[in-house]
Amino acid sequence: MVDDELLKKIKIVIIIALIIGVVGAVIFLIYGFALVWQAMAATVMIIFLVIATILFLALTIYLWIKNWMLKRKLDKQGKELERVSHNLKNCNRRLRTIKSTDEE
Repeated sequence: MVDDELLKKIKIVIIIALIIGVVGAVIFLIYGFALVWQAMAATVMIIFLVIATILFLALTIYLWIKNWMLKRKLDKQGKELERVSHNLKNCNRRLRTIKSTDEE
């Protein structure tokens, strides 16, 4: 009789322990999946931000080089404009001198 009651109590304790273990395992799995899901979402966001950063960095470098080349070309055009302006002034002086000599 004592053995039967002891066996029943042990079975009940084992069943309760198994239920608690299964519930704990399910909660642990859900928690683990939630952590994995958050980690995957964070990884996706980090990858997106890294790609965006690389693209913006490349765009910045491209625009900086383009700006530098435009400034260089602008300097060349400014020098050419000064040269043409100087030539035009010389031509105007010659034309005036030719007109003044023709009038005399």
